[in-house]
Order: sequence, then structure tokens, then C-alpha cells
Amino acid sequence: MSSLTSFVILAAAMTLVALGIVLWPLLRKIRAWGVATLTAIAIPALAVTLYFTLSNWVWDPARVPGGVPPEIERMVSGLETRLRSNPTDVNGWLMLGRSYFHLNRYLEAAEAYQRAYTLTQARNIDAIVGLAESLAFADESMLLGRSAELFDQAHRLSPDNPKVLWYTGLIGYQSGRMALARERWAQLVAMEPPPEVKQILQRKIAEIEQQMTVGPAPGTSAALVAPGPEARGTPTTTAAAAPSVKVRVALSPDLAGRAPPDAPLFVLVRSGQGGGPPLAVTRRVTSQLPLLVELTDRDAMISGRGLTGAGPVTVVARIARSGGPTARSGDLEGSVSYDLARTTPVDLIIDSIVP
Repeated sequence: MSSLTSFVILAAAMTLVALGIVLWPLLRKIRAWGVATLTAIAIPALAVTLYFTLSNWVWDPARVPGGVPPEIERMVSGLETRLRSNPTDVNGWLMLGRSYFHLNRYLEAAEAYQRAYTLTQARNIDAIVGLAESLAFADESMLLGRSAELFDQAHRLSPDNPKVLWYTGLIGYQSGRMALARERWAQLVAMEPPPEVKQILQRKIAEIEQQMTVGPAPGTSAALVAPGPEARGTPTTTAAAAPSVKVRVALSPDLAGRAPPDAPLFVLVRSGQGGGPPLAVTRRVTSQLPLLVELTDRDAMISGRGLTGAGPVTVVARIARSGGPTARSGDLEGSVSYDLARTTPVDLIIDSIVP
């Protein structure tokens, strides 16, 4: 949800509250219904008229330079100035961290959250989670490093925090601790998250349970091990129209002797613009090679940040000799550029060694 949408919703809610305060005394009087009706029409109309007349908000996105409303830039700048004169304002640092994060300024967000983390002596859950998330978006290798430590710390403080459950499950999934991932995500599903998030979690849990029992069959793609459209509550036509990445993954014969058959094989999609976690990822086993893999928005690591609208992407296949999804020296890797408009698979050869 955009900041503008959030503002409009909040403004509407405040208007309803104002109406309630004004109308209640009138509605209690039988003869005041006519006045109440006029008031119910006049207050929202007057609020909208005054705001459009007196506000300096830029409603037309085409007039906003760089996609960031000038009001937001002024707000962030003012907050920065205020914190220079009052550097012990924990709430101010938290607000600045959130602002930077939503502006995709992840390193600056991490710095702001770090100030709040230090000031609260590592006891503020918002500071811990904000710092961990910002570090992971700034450098994905942090997800299994400093961010993992912070999310574990957050889980000890707030074991029912939905965001903490999501990320600790994701960390467990990426590090091969499938039982932990299933436990955390099942706990999150029980909290009835938004439908799109619940569908992703249920699919991931089903995938984990299959891997923990017999494992996926050789050559099985991500789309085939996912629950069917009926289980996801998504019509078949919608799934077919969604963007997807199809690759035929194979290992170069020159590297065949270097690939342990039981090593994890990660296939992931990165944004052509770089930055942040992969757009989609699936985990297989090296012994399944060669295989056809299809990734869709159902394989997104973060809800709302998938293949839809991603533009040019890069697909990476990595045999993780180290066991984790983050590239380590000695891992085997290959990559290929991919146009989401295409409908046929492309070949992806694992032909290099990570230095």
C-alpha cells in the first residue's frame, strides 16, 4: 500500500470519527434527522474542498520528481534535522528508519535503526526487527549472518511477532533447517495473515513436508510440487497468465566431479536492478540435474515482491557446496539473463566456480 493510499484511508477514518461526534447528539433527537443528514453531507464535502484548496500535496504522480513526493522529502529532511539536535529520541530514529526503508535507502535505514537499537540497549523489538530487515535488504548475505542473529534475538523477545516468524522461518528454510521453517510458518498461518501471504506460506509448508519425507522427484519443477490451483484458491487461468521463469538447468561436464550429489541446488531470480533478496527462489538437490525448473510469484521470498512487474531479470543456479543459499568460495554457479515476456525455457549451465 502506498503512502498516499494510507493517507487517504486515514483521512476517511478521521472524517467518519468527526461525523460520529457531531451526528450522535443530533440523531438522539427525533426532529433533528434532517439536520443530521445535511451535516453528514456537508462535513466530508467541506473537508475535501478545504484540503484540495489549502493543501500543497502533489496529487499528480507525473509532477513528482524522481517518484518521491516533495512533502516526503521535506518530512525526512526535517526529521534528520530534529534528530541532530535531539539524538536520544528513540521514536524519532525508528520513524527515520522506517522512512528510509520505504524509500529503498536500506543502508541509511540500518544506521537509523542501529541508533535506536543502541539507545534501547537491544530491548526494543521494532529497532531489532528494523535493523535486521534493513541489513538483509542492503546485502542478502546478511540474512544468514548478522540479520539471522538479530531475528533470533527478536524471537526471544517477541515469539508471536508475525514479521519475526516470517523471517526466522525464511532463515531456517534457506539454511536447510526445514523443521524450524515449517514450525515458524505454521505458527504464522494459524494467525490468519492476508490471503496472499497465507497462500505462499501454505505452499512453502507443503514443499517442506514433501522434502522432509520422500523429496521431490527428479526433474520436478517448482510449479509441479506446489499445491494445485484449487488448493491455493486461484483460478487456473490467472496462474497461467502470471509471469514465470522457465530454465533448463544442467551441470557442465567439466565440473561434474566437483558437485556432491547431495549438495543443495538453489535456483533464484534476481532483479535486473539489483539490491535486496531474490525475487523468487526454489531449492532442489544436485542429484536431480539436469532438470526443468519453473518459478512464479508463488516462489517469492517476500509477498508483493515477486516477478510481476519486475522487468529484465537474471536467473542464477548455484550448487551450494557450503550448504547455504548465499554464494561462498568453492560453490558452483551459472547464470543467464531472462526476459519475462518469453514463454519457452532457456538453458542455464552451471559452468563456473565462485572465487
